[in-house]
Amino acid sequence: MSANQVETSVLVVDDDDDIRYAIGTILKKCGCVVSEAVSVEDALVDLSENKYDIVFSDMRFHGGIGGEALLEFTNKNLPELDVVLISCAMDTQRKKELVAQGAAMCLQKPFFKDACLDVLAQLAEQHRKAA
Repeated sequence: MSANQVETSVLVVDDDDDIRYAIGTILKKCGCVVSEAVSVEDALVDLSENKYDIVFSDMRFHGGIGGEALLEFTNKNLPELDVVLISCAMDTQRKKELVAQGAAMCLQKPFFKDACLDVLAQLAEQHRKAA
């Protein structure tokens, strides 16, 4: 990484410890600085205290509010933040609806390092074009 490049900061939100760890590990291997939250509620606290470039959030959480609520919050309060929603059950129509609601992208679990690299490259390109 050159001296003028800034590392991408990412918050990974998932209530499954293994999945959160796996996604965080993949993103670290992609050169990101990664923080984790076990719930949307914890993520909202973290987002009020720290700045991130991207949030990777699961859609469904056991006993708590879901990824769609996180998306609504970020749209209102942090519109510059890219939110990537992830789920093991998300059809093409649902992905289109979530993108229309403001999600930067939607990924189907499981996914691997190449998918994360692709997401990071696409988001960087979108920001480059917008600048």
